[in-house]
Amino acid sequence: MDMIQIIFILFCLIFSGVNSLQAAQGPWLESKYAKVRLISGAQATGSLTEIPAALEFQLKPEWKVYWRSPGDAGLPPELKSDNPKHEITRFWPLPERFSLFGIDTFGYSGRVLLPISIKRDDTKIDLRADFTFTGELNALVCSDLCVPISGPLSLFLPNGMAPPSVFAQEIAYAKAQVPTFVTGPDIDMKSIGLMPEDRKILIELLAPDQTLKDVFIETKLTGYSFSKPVIKDKPNDIMVAEITINSAQDAGALVGQDLILTIVSKEQNKEINVPSLSKISNTNTAVAAFWPGFMVILLTSFIGGFILNFMPCILPILSLKVGSFLGMERKSFYQVRAHFLATAFGILSSFIMLALGLILIRSAGHQIGWGIQFQSPIFLGFISVVLVVFIAMLFDFFYLPIPKFAAILSAPVAKNSGYRYDFLSGMLATILATPCSAPFVGTASAFALSGSNTILVSVLFVMGVGLALPWLLFAAMPSLTSFLPTPGRWMVRIKQISAILLIGTLIWILWVFANLVGWRTSAQTPSLNNYEPWSMAAMESAIATNSPVFVDVTADWCITCKVNKISVLELDTINKAFENAEFTLFQADWTRPNDEIAEFLAMNGRFGIPFDIIFSPRLETPIILPEILIAERLLAAIQVASLK
Repeated sequence: MDMIQIIFILFCLIFSGVNSLQAAQGPWLESKYAKVRLISGAQATGSLTEIPAALEFQLKPEWKVYWRSPGDAGLPPELKSDNPKHEITRFWPLPERFSLFGIDTFGYSGRVLLPISIKRDDTKIDLRADFTFTGELNALVCSDLCVPISGPLSLFLPNGMAPPSVFAQEIAYAKAQVPTFVTGPDIDMKSIGLMPEDRKILIELLAPDQTLKDVFIETKLTGYSFSKPVIKDKPNDIMVAEITINSAQDAGALVGQDLILTIVSKEQNKEINVPSLSKISNTNTAVAAFWPGFMVILLTSFIGGFILNFMPCILPILSLKVGSFLGMERKSFYQVRAHFLATAFGILSSFIMLALGLILIRSAGHQIGWGIQFQSPIFLGFISVVLVVFIAMLFDFFYLPIPKFAAILSAPVAKNSGYRYDFLSGMLATILATPCSAPFVGTASAFALSGSNTILVSVLFVMGVGLALPWLLFAAMPSLTSFLPTPGRWMVRIKQISAILLIGTLIWILWVFANLVGWRTSAQTPSLNNYEPWSMAAMESAIATNSPVFVDVTADWCITCKVNKISVLELDTINKAFENAEFTLFQADWTRPNDEIAEFLAMNGRFGIPFDIIFSPRLETPIILPEILIAERLLAAIQVASLK
């Protein structure tokens, strides 16, 4: 190759690089204090249906441009397309607070990239055509004074392959600075309340290293501005932040309003939606904000515990409940009451032991969650032995003896009463209740597992009271047992049927055990067609493509998950709906311990499964589906999230 050929090749490379750079950027719109243009993350159109782009501002020193919520003054930049089919989706990176003469505004300074996504004309069949965008920008740049900057902006991309442009990395970094619900995994808001008389908002939250840099508050009401938060207290590692309402508007008008909070700690930030701001009493602590919410959580916990009696997780233990009724009508009301109290005591004792065990696990620095004991082969082996004992007792293979000292202590209460059986059946009911998250249980357990030790014990104890409620009712009104049928041979058949049901439960436990110890290699692969194995990186990559995403968190030990799978997720109508809407489907298998899945659940305020969530560019916040899936509701959520 001679020198002329080498020079020609270098010239072509330089010329093509200049052309690709020019194609990825539009002309500058300039003023005395700032200039702005459109840049693209791709060099050409390829088969892209949406163009990743950004508004690039270059501001003079001490000048700024505003965030979507400017604060006490200012206007956010607005870009309108000349072609209404070129829909623009805007992304707002984390701003900074500017304070001048007691006026707070939020925005950006220096060189600023505000990411956008431009939808191409969907009426065109050939997506390989050139792309031309033209639009009008209206913005305000400010220092000691404010100057508007407005005018036309344009961007041209040729057809052809669409490799990343020189701006792609910068645009991706700017988009990564956009606060969402996943960008602050260690930030958790416990409560928020308004004190209208003091013109203050009180927030309880957890943040990394107990560091709070700022909180940006947005409301649909006009004329409101909010000061930088001041930390008032740190009880039980929970920060109590006080924010003053600066504007002269009526603070009481904020009651019942929806807010958007952007919480900024030292290294993380998080966007949180607050539905219907509540009023609290005048106080300098978080007590007034805490107790009403805590009482609601206790009520939720009680209801959730009661509902557990009717969940698929508890259905196998119904055999033990039936067994506890046998022969009741021949006993005195005193003995009947004692039987039911023994079962209730077994349930309550188990919930207290569960709470103490979770506290020990958390104290050791491990991630805790609802039902995590079913990830332990040792626990599954133990519960299998317990089930074998109960099955043998129901078949009358042997009678579980009572230690001599226990028999002496129980003699004053009853002889041969079998209270130990009632107590153990209550414990077993609790154990089999924990693999799944029933309605209300998910909310209550999330609050408990993320709160202090006192909160954890209180919430789980009240949940135990809810689960034990049927037994407590029979203990309070023993006369209800008079409605039971007369004893006969049917009692033997009931015991045998109960034993068969427990054998089914034992088979399920052994099946989960086989998965955990690796006897079943298929446990490593998703059990649903068209689902990809979940990871945080894979999920975030799919979300970044601006396509809808569905995540199903499940486990072999979660009976409710299996019910959801059979009754909803495997339906042809559901699969076709996902396919038509071009969803990316992920399944996260929590059969074995997995810290990444546990952290993902915690980020979404959940500590138990089943958990199903939908992401979509059309949604301001993801859709979190209820624990028990309903096909009609899932289809409606798919339609809402669909981009078609």
